[in-house]
Amino acid sequence: MRDKARQDKAKQDKELVLKGQCILNTRPAHQQDGLKLLLEAQGAKVIAFPAIEIIEPETTDFHRSLIENIEHYHIALFVSRNAVDGAFRYLEPDKLPAELQLGVIGDASYRALLHRINLAEERLIRGHPHNSEGLLATSALQQVAGKNILIFRGQQGRNLLGDELRARGASVSYCEVYRRKKPEYGADSFAQITTEQFPTLVVFTSNEGMENLLALTNSRERGELLGITWLLISERMRESAINLGHNAATIIAANANDEGIQQTINEWASKQAV
Repeated sequence: MRDKARQDKAKQDKELVLKGQCILNTRPAHQQDGLKLLLEAQGAKVIAFPAIEIIEPETTDFHRSLIENIEHYHIALFVSRNAVDGAFRYLEPDKLPAELQLGVIGDASYRALLHRINLAEERLIRGHPHNSEGLLATSALQQVAGKNILIFRGQQGRNLLGDELRARGASVSYCEVYRRKKPEYGADSFAQITTEQFPTLVVFTSNEGMENLLALTNSRERGELLGITWLLISERMRESAINLGHNAATIIAANANDEGIQQTINEWASKQAV
């Protein structure tokens, strides 16, 4: 019986591909739980240290008039799940024009949108890969001359989407529905959560998250962080990581959602074990 129990435990440990790994999750606090559960189910220790805080912007007249003015737009685009959540603080699902096309970047944005409205497939615009370039490549955004397009995003977001759509003849407006800020921590907060085990991999989903984490740590901690594997969600982020001084391996998530990040980390860990 004891031999059988040992064999079962050995088999279970072998199946836990992330056993022994310590993953630092820097996503905003309200986006931590799903990934944490997936990684822990594979045996990882997960340390939560949000490097970005998502807060509401100052409400403007543009925000207040959205319900009435949304009918003037042909297309509304949401650049992230936070953009969907932020937009529907000002929009009412049952007051959206039936002919309004809705575009999203990423699976998380898509699911957040479906959670709020019943969306017919012909009204939906989704691109692959899940970034601005992928959305711009969709057939629905090729012939947009004369159309009014509204882009929901965070403050100081990328201008690529709007710039390219304007170049194609569209009239583009931005609606900034959330702000990012660097969280406030005590001087030794990072040291306290990494005392037992320093991370073997860090999950970043934005350039700002990388910058903030390095700013929130001391010189010794920064040196260690720059020397371990980082998971990123785009090649563009890899360039930023190099510019920040990261000198270890980077891996790019198959998808920016929880499942895509988990899959990529599992594949990375499997290679480490060989």
